[in-house]
Amino acid sequence: MAGKKTLYSLFLPYLLIIPFACHANDLLNDTVRNVDEDTAKTASLKFHRIVITGNCPFGVIMASDLAYQHVVGVGPWAFLHSNMKILRDMKPDIDRITTDFINKDYVVNMESLLSLQPDIIYYYGKGQNDNLERARVPTINLDAGGNTRSDPVQTQDYWENKFSQTLGLPHSHKFAEAWKAALAEAQPYVEKIKEQHIRALYLEQSDGRQLRVSGAETYGDTYLKMAGMENVAGNLAVKGDAGRYINVSMEQIIQWDPDIIFVVFGSAEDILNNKNPGQDWHNVKAFKNKMIFTTPTGLHNWGGLSAETPLLPLYMINKFRPDYISDAKMKALTRLHYKKVFNYAIPDALLDDEFRQH
Repeated sequence: MAGKKTLYSLFLPYLLIIPFACHANDLLNDTVRNVDEDTAKTASLKFHRIVITGNCPFGVIMASDLAYQHVVGVGPWAFLHSNMKILRDMKPDIDRITTDFINKDYVVNMESLLSLQPDIIYYYGKGQNDNLERARVPTINLDAGGNTRSDPVQTQDYWENKFSQTLGLPHSHKFAEAWKAALAEAQPYVEKIKEQHIRALYLEQSDGRQLRVSGAETYGDTYLKMAGMENVAGNLAVKGDAGRYINVSMEQIIQWDPDIIFVVFGSAEDILNNKNPGQDWHNVKAFKNKMIFTTPTGLHNWGGLSAETPLLPLYMINKFRPDYISDAKMKALTRLHYKKVFNYAIPDALLDDEFRQH
């Protein structure tokens, strides 16, 4: 789109006023910006039985206790790709929310959906609509359209705004602020990494059956750029939205020879141990240097578009150069993120589990 601003130009005025040294210990002393308690108590939702057919928006609505209390159904991947120990610790009543209204083929079962007695339904894009108007309640598309499907900042801000507008919630900017803080923290290191021309692979899926990568104009492509890295799959020809996530061969990855690999839905350990049938990683630079990492899983997998994804560029920098962002600092920034966005103090054991490689 002509005149489209880059993510970095959008935040340039903010970045220019941030002190160069932005340390986690200083940030931990900041006041947690929660919605004013009196406002939250007096606010009442316009709708009281909320269904979200998708997965990723659930992390955004969880940032509002008032809205979360009225969610009765979510898409199954919201739990399948989450660390349920963390979810249950933060939201002890999480098991009351069902995913049973969506079949195994990811088609909505209208009878099961109606049994939830929803009074509003949120979905993401035409692919998730599935004739939801049959439920005869308001249906809200959370797809902002345009280029937002490769822009996680605008997408999560749009979701937060849309939930506020449609439910009558007090307005907040938790996710926009989280992205600004994370990009400001990353910025000094991003320029250094850019100078090194680090070739990275964003491996969406590696389950032993297929190798699926993020091409151009995807969230994965954007995350790599936010960390100052170059997407080795960025020049692949793509068609349509689904085509941006591309099945490739082992031979193609060997030809790319990435310096570092981030595995989203799959196991970095299985790759490093060469356990996946039909795959031989010995000739890949990232394998030789043990630079293959699984994205963390908290409320959802960070590698998708989760409530923790603003931290993902920082995690990428941490894995590439722990002298830039240490493990201790990464954990401190994550702990702060949970506190600011969810007013949640994550226990040390669960934080360690979140960062455990598998």
